[in-house]
This record gives sequence, structure tokens and C-alpha cells, in this order.
Amino acid sequence: MRKILSYRLALITLPFFLNSAHGQPDRFAYAVTAINKKGSEWVALRRLDTRTGEFSSMLLNLSDKDQALYDLSTYKPVFKKEMAIPVTGAADLSGAPGNNSPAPGLNSSVAAIAYDKKTNRLYYIPMNTDQLRYVDLSTMTVMGVMDQSFSKAGNYVFQTASPITRLVIAPDDDGYTITNDGNHLIRFTTKGAPTLTDLGELVDNPLNNEMTIHNACANSGGDLVADDAGYLYLITASNRVFKVDITTRTTSFLANISGLPQQFTTNGAAVDENGKLLVTSSVYTDAYFIVDPETWTASPFPTIHEIYGSADLANSNVLRTKSTVASNVFLNEPPEKFSKIKVFPDPVLFDEINIRFNDLPPGNYTIQMANVLGRKVLEQKVTIVRHTQTATLHISGYTAQGLYYIRILDKNDNVVGVQTLAVERW
Repeated sequence: MRKILSYRLALITLPFFLNSAHGQPDRFAYAVTAINKKGSEWVALRRLDTRTGEFSSMLLNLSDKDQALYDLSTYKPVFKKEMAIPVTGAADLSGAPGNNSPAPGLNSSVAAIAYDKKTNRLYYIPMNTDQLRYVDLSTMTVMGVMDQSFSKAGNYVFQTASPITRLVIAPDDDGYTITNDGNHLIRFTTKGAPTLTDLGELVDNPLNNEMTIHNACANSGGDLVADDAGYLYLITASNRVFKVDITTRTTSFLANISGLPQQFTTNGAAVDENGKLLVTSSVYTDAYFIVDPETWTASPFPTIHEIYGSADLANSNVLRTKSTVASNVFLNEPPEKFSKIKVFPDPVLFDEINIRFNDLPPGNYTIQMANVLGRKVLEQKVTIVRHTQTATLHISGYTAQGLYYIRILDKNDNVVGVQTLAVERW
């Protein structure tokens, strides 16, 4: 009885958790700034409070030659911390073709960072190489992927004159970057040893016309953010916004951000706790700006704190879309849809449930079982021939204990019935 009551209490509070999707949003962003407020060397890793605009002290100096760098494949140091010289047999860290002299451990400005909240890692790419690194923020250990590079994955020649400057971790737990020419959308995994894969060239939406994504001069630099529907948003240094479908690589020009000063170049972008974009610049330091993604209009961010120029921002927040929020999929269904079906037993203890259909028109339907985040767990077809009819749904034994939704879709994939279900395992 206690377990059943706990499920009912969870159901009462469910809308809150669904609306916040994966938990409380970040109220901060990591930033790469100069060491001093008027500097231009992008090597100081800091934390920025997105509510107040206050920066933390420097967490890590990315140009510190005494910082040890470890090879992720061997977990051995590539450079000796005490001597700041390459360890014998160390891989080439330059990333530049023909350069066989490893650079010191970090020793580079950085303009591309991405935060993985699940592992508490900050991934980054130095500007003098195209090899992936990450900082373990729990220990401040720096790891490098020495046996791979973005140019190797994409079969292109890396040039320090056109470094990788935009990076993001999407809700699918993979990281993404886009080269300045738009010819390479490259993905890297964050589970286990990272694997880099070139997904191919971005494809212009025909409506882009002259706003092609392949204009490297106009669309270089900037930053990437993601949404919860499988899209990336590229905000270029020239303040243009492009929406990228990860699956098809189709890229749509959305807008030029309005309300920004003429001198402002977008170099860092992150989603704040209110679902809007905070954008920063490496050259304009009079203000940061908040951008409304509905209108792509910017307004100055109110802060009483001194401002650092910032080459990049990163946190784990994503843009929310109305069409994919789980609470819209389930909790906003009209009440009559809950009366179209009856699911029993509820809670279910074993591997089988019954679904009674009430007054649904005869025809073919789909039974779907989904978790509280809206992800489909299983699916079964059923044909309704009577006003009242019962079908059996077999639940596999590995279905985790918790709350689920049973929903019924008609032949046009319209939801015609919804009911919650508690699964208990003994």
C-alpha cells in the first residue's frame, strides 16, 4: 500500500518534473575569458552566474604550461607536469599537417567549449589544434583524445587561421561542432572513449536564398546551442541564426538578431534558466545581452558587475519547444480522452495488463506505452470491432518500476485515449 501511495504522490507532482524536463535548469554558464578584464587572450575558465552576471575567480588557466595533460586512451600523462616537456612517445598535439613537434600541455586560446552535466566534464577544442579535450571539473584533470582529430574524421586540412569555435552537447548526449565553411557537421560521443564522426555537409533550406550556410566569411565563429527536438541553433559571430536538423543536416536561416550594438559579435551563447539566450562577445564589453528565441530580439542584460569579454559560453540547458514537451503530449490531453480506455490492473505487478476500449469507432489502432519523459517503451497494434472490447498488452520483464502512460492512437496517429499506469516489481 505504501508503494502505491508513493506512486500517487509522484503523479500529483509529475507536471512540475515534466515541465522542468531533466531537472532544475542550470543557473550558470562556464565561460572562457581573458585573465584580465581588458585582455584578449582567451584562456581563463570561469563560472558565470546567469542571474546576476557575476564571474567566479579563474578555475583553470588554459595556457598554463605546467598543467598536466593526460592521454584518454592510456590515462598516462602526455607531458610531465614538473618539467613541462613531452613524455617520450607522446602523440603530436598540434593537429597541423606536417607539424611533428608537440606543443606544451595546454598553451592555447580556446573559443569552443561544451558542458556535459552527466559526467561534469567541460569539453573544449584549443584554437591551435583540432583535437578534443575535456576538463574533469570534479578533479580539474585535463584529458586529451590523442588518437583522433576533427580534420581526420572529416577528411579536411585543419588551419589555425580557421579554428573550431562552436561546440555543444545535445540532449542525445552527443557533442557537435560545425566547421566554418558549413561542409562538416561532426559528432563526438561522450560515453566511454569519444568517437568522432563526420555526418556530412550542411544542406541549405531552399528558402535561405542568399543566406547560404556555406558563406564562410559571413557565418564563421559564434556558438551552438541545442533544443529538445533534435535541432541545433548556430549563432554566428555576425549575429545570424541558423537552425540545423541533425538527422537531415537541413539548415534554415531564421533571423539576424536585432537590438545588438553594431560592434557586437556573438562569440558565446547559452540558454538561461528562463529559456532565453545569453550572448556574450569577445570584442564588446559594455554589456551582455538576452535574446528572446521567439522574436530573436536582444535586450541588455542588467548587471552591476564588471564584464569580461568572453570567447565562449556553455551549460546544459536547451531551448524548449512546445511540440515536444512531455507535459503537452500527455497532461494537456482533453479529459474525455482519459475516459476512452480503462487500464487494469493498476498498479501492475507482473508482465501483463488489460486495456478496455469504450465507444471507440471500429478500426485499426496502436497501443503505446511511454515513460514520463514521453519516450516510447513498447508498441502493439489492435483492431477494434465492438463498442466495448478488451486487449492484452504484454510488458517485458525488464520494464523498470515506475510511472508510465498508456495511450491509444488512431490510424492517423491522433491520440484518442490516455491513462497512467504504475508498474511495480517485487
